[in-house]
Amino acid sequence: MHLYHNTTQLIPTQIHLNVKNIQGLTSFYTDILGLFVHEKTEDTVILGSNQHPFLVLHHTPTYLSVGTHESHLYHFAILVNEPFQLANVLQRLVSKRYPIDGASDHQISHAVYLTDPEGNGIELAYDRDSSYWPRMNNQLLDGQAMIKPFDADLYLNMKYPDEAWHHHAVLGHVHFHSHDLEATDAFMVNTLMYKLTMNLNKQAQFYSVLDYHHHLGFNRWGNYKVPLEENKLGIKKLVFESSSIDENKTLIDPNGFIFELRKVSQ
Repeated sequence: MHLYHNTTQLIPTQIHLNVKNIQGLTSFYTDILGLFVHEKTEDTVILGSNQHPFLVLHHTPTYLSVGTHESHLYHFAILVNEPFQLANVLQRLVSKRYPIDGASDHQISHAVYLTDPEGNGIELAYDRDSSYWPRMNNQLLDGQAMIKPFDADLYLNMKYPDEAWHHHAVLGHVHFHSHDLEATDAFMVNTLMYKLTMNLNKQAQFYSVLDYHHHLGFNRWGNYKVPLEENKLGIKKLVFESSSIDENKTLIDPNGFIFELRKVSQ
């Protein structure tokens, strides 16, 4: 199981997306990625690994696309347990000739990037042991040391068991475009009680609990000026779960993102 993804503390566990073509998106996530369908209705599809329903699609065909200046989703990460599981899904994408946006060895993780048919970013990731995570003298992670070539040959030639690649996969992290990193930092530290783990020249900031490299990230890699408006395609809400909170509640961060906090039993 994933050491840094248990609900003793507040962690993101499920991302909800507003989508225009729910049949097309469902086909992508099941036929191309091979995710498991937990529940399906006319307007909602719940997907994920066979153990964790980490993705929910909502059919919202009348919603508009996100404006170019609005804060919005950058990508969400599907985190696997083993390198051969990342090899499995990468080879699956190649065999189906689905476009891959890129891949990196971040030292903290090995990652493959792609975009779903409606423009939602996806990262497929395998975490390396924390002993490999590069740190600076102030104990923040060193983002400058995290850009290394991805060993594509290793993963494209790796053998794997005949089982679903996403066995026990979870929502690893969620990364957003933000129009206001200063206000976001105050919210993350003072309201969610998260710890800053990495600051990339005040252009990207990353946060976690449980000493993880990051559960949430925010960047200003673009001309973003305003919070996300309601009723837009893309991110609908992000669900967090924890056994340590007193009650369920819903928060809206400075970027307009809806964070739904759910109390669960341990």
